[in-house]
Amino acid sequence: MGDRKHRVGIGTAKGADVTAAVTKATEIAKKHFITVPTYNGTIPHDVTAKVSGSNILIKPASPGTGLIAGGTVRVVLEVAGISNALSKSLGSNNKTNTAYATIAALQLLVPADKWVTRKEEKKAPAEKADKAVKAAAPKKPAAKKAEA
Repeated sequence: MGDRKHRVGIGTAKGADVTAAVTKATEIAKKHFITVPTYNGTIPHDVTAKVSGSNILIKPASPGTGLIAGGTVRVVLEVAGISNALSKSLGSNNKTNTAYATIAALQLLVPADKWVTRKEEKKAPAEKADKAVKAAAPKKPAAKKAEA
C-alpha cells in the first residue's frame, strides 16, 4: 500500500478468510511505511537489491518515459508515486519476494542532496595566515637517548 506521495509499505498475512487476511496485511503494511526519495519524478540513482531468489534492478528515467516495469515492481513504484523509472526483475518471479526486493531497493536510495558535492565555503584570510605560520615554525629536535 502507498499514498502516491513517496511513501510505500508492504505486508503479508494469513487469515480465516480473504477479508481478514487483507485487513491484517494492510495493518502490517501501515506499520512498515518507508519514505522514498525522488528527484524530478524519478529515483535519484540506480539501485539493485536481492531478497531470496529475486533480484531487482531499478534505474532512473527521463521525464515522459513512464514506468517501464513488470507486474509487482510496477505496482510498488506506482503506489510510491514514482512516475518515470526503468526496472528489470532477475531471478525468481515469486510475487512476494519480488515485492520485498523492490522495497529493499527503494530503502537503499540516497537522496540527491546527500550525495551531490558542493563547493566548500572560502575561509577567511586570517585563518589561512595562522595555519601558514604554524606550519613554518621550526620543530624542536628529538632528544638523543643516553647510551648505557
